[in-house]
Amino acid sequence: MFRKLARVVRPLLDLSERRALAAAKDPGTDPDIVLPAARHLARMRNFRSAAALLDGIDTDGLDLLDECFVGVTLLSGQEGLRADQLLAAHLGSLADRDLTPAQRVRLAEWIQLSGLPTAEKVAALRTLRTSEGGSRAPGATLRDLRFRELRLRMAAFEKIDVRDFFAGGDEDPFRWKDNLRYVHDLVTHGHADTARALLERQLSEHGLRDRAVAEAALRFDSGALVPDLGAVPAELRGMPGVLALAHDLRGQSPSHQDFYEACLEATTSRFDAMDVHTRDSLLRVLTVKDLLSELDALVPTLRGVPETMLGARCGRGLIAMERGEHRDAADLLRSVLVEDPTYTVAATGLRLVYARLDGDRTVIDLRNEIGYGSASAGRAGIRRGDRDQGTTLMLTGQYLKAWSVRRTAPPWRILERDLGERFLNAAPLPEDPGSSLFLITDDGVGDEIRGAQHLGELAARYRVTATCDPRLRTLLERSFPTIEFVDVARRIRGHLNPVYDGRYSDFILASHLPAHCDPYVEAADHVTYGQNLTFNRFAGVLPRQDTGAYLVPDPARAVPRAEGRLKVGLVWRSHFSGGTRRMMYIGLEQLTPLLDVDGVEFWSIQHATDDREKATLEEHGIRQIQDVDLFDDLEGLAAHVASMDLVIGISTVPMELAAAVGTPTWLLGFSPENYLYRTGGGVTSVDQLSRNSTIIAPPWIDFTAPYQECVDLVLADCRTRLERLARSARHG
Repeated sequence: MFRKLARVVRPLLDLSERRALAAAKDPGTDPDIVLPAARHLARMRNFRSAAALLDGIDTDGLDLLDECFVGVTLLSGQEGLRADQLLAAHLGSLADRDLTPAQRVRLAEWIQLSGLPTAEKVAALRTLRTSEGGSRAPGATLRDLRFRELRLRMAAFEKIDVRDFFAGGDEDPFRWKDNLRYVHDLVTHGHADTARALLERQLSEHGLRDRAVAEAALRFDSGALVPDLGAVPAELRGMPGVLALAHDLRGQSPSHQDFYEACLEATTSRFDAMDVHTRDSLLRVLTVKDLLSELDALVPTLRGVPETMLGARCGRGLIAMERGEHRDAADLLRSVLVEDPTYTVAATGLRLVYARLDGDRTVIDLRNEIGYGSASAGRAGIRRGDRDQGTTLMLTGQYLKAWSVRRTAPPWRILERDLGERFLNAAPLPEDPGSSLFLITDDGVGDEIRGAQHLGELAARYRVTATCDPRLRTLLERSFPTIEFVDVARRIRGHLNPVYDGRYSDFILASHLPAHCDPYVEAADHVTYGQNLTFNRFAGVLPRQDTGAYLVPDPARAVPRAEGRLKVGLVWRSHFSGGTRRMMYIGLEQLTPLLDVDGVEFWSIQHATDDREKATLEEHGIRQIQDVDLFDDLEGLAAHVASMDLVIGISTVPMELAAAVGTPTWLLGFSPENYLYRTGGGVTSVDQLSRNSTIIAPPWIDFTAPYQECVDLVLADCRTRLERLARSARHG
């Protein structure tokens, strides 16, 4: 093992560290030799290798700071049990030890990440604050300990006031720069004014030249405190963390786009001059922000790149995935996630790749082996409610289990805490005729439209009030006149750290339940959320219909049907199509095999088409809807899709809306996500989630084949079906 470690990290180590690795393979190696190499590996987030290097180390003679490093590294890898055993030796004597500030902070980190129960962690942190020498501890140390307690208690869904921790008895908490770590929590708890005052104070004292202040100001309310982006110093623009923020802000205005492009140029142009740690940080940002072409230009091959540079390996793995090189992608992404189980984008890519390989291997299997690093206290095993678990269950047709794991999501845990038995969290709807029920619509607008298929049955059982996207309200009111609908605008995608009123500490829940919903929640006998209706459908509590309209378009906006030909709508991507979503979508040009079928009039129902797509539509004679904003005017879109004989494409709002008004839809199943999700794992062509929907793909489709091969196969099948339907229409 150590020979392999030496080979892996050798290109990154100086002479003394190379000697350390060479000596580390011998039992009983002096910790002074092993620790430098392990620190390097941990800094590169190669936690498994670092933990393996430390596994046999004798900690008895170590300085406490070194022992804390060992414990945290073991927790970040897969050795959480040993880390907790080492920690236990310190817990009994905390009250009697005179510790330095650095020792208190590092020991607090170890305690926070450990596998101890939350109550024991909090008690230990408080002991560190009041133990021998605690009253003499610098304010920075006490602030660090308070903040760690805050994070622990929030993770346990306790009701707390973040201001108590922020102030902590300090006469002037706004003076401390390290209190910037409270900004996010202050905002989500409804104290944006306090966060703003803190930021303004720090800006006045340090200005944008200070990296921590600049990043906090850019992050707050989408950079509202930095009106002049030109004031951000040039040296900060070349830092990966600032690039990440600039990427998230780029849609705010043309000046934000210019700022992002300047940061991208500044970071990538100095890549060769960066040290290895900064290089890896930049490559990680490029993977997370889906900037794979930029990464490809910097690291066109892994030849000569140390295996410890996980950003490079993850990026090349994602590129291999997009190219259809599934086995290479799986090997690379797995090697990344094993070393750093917190590298979420590697897990997401691996989940998609495993679905395209022969065999039963899933990310759940891998998580059962490696866990989540420090996020699971160094323990192996899948975390209930994890997205890896829910998605994998969906792919295998285990719908009821897939929806039941959603009960562990923070928004629903908080409502369960606050509302008790009144809140139905992935639970059967009660036999309580005539009682009142408040329904929180969640997830995307397409999910809301799909979930509306159950509203008629719900209204027959209860007095229902439901939140809805404002764009859908009139359509829903017409379709379900006994239900009261309450407008709740969707969370703004691309808006960084939006300011909420603070009634809920979870920003997703805050976006679902603004203050004007409180009276409805308080008055309801039962409260639940949209995805719980799907749970009840698969649990057999709510009935399922495969066909039949459930949304009624505005008759005043009715659109004529085509005469003598089939009127067929086309949609090929979502409004947001970046990252791994691209593997589930299609390009307009890939639909050309359908476009010369006789007896068909094609219409685009794709919103946000770009100039290239519009030119392609005109070239192929595909009609475009001129009088409707296909993104905001869902009443107008509903009228148009209701006039069609068929809609073909991928799952997005126009497709779901067409199915809801009764128009047959054909969902192109060229990816496992489009096919296996909707067919119970491939056992039927009838869409198991939407009404009036058929999944188009030959039952022998092989997802180990390249993406384009799968697309070609599905479109050939779709063309055959469309020709048959057109002939039937002509002779009918």
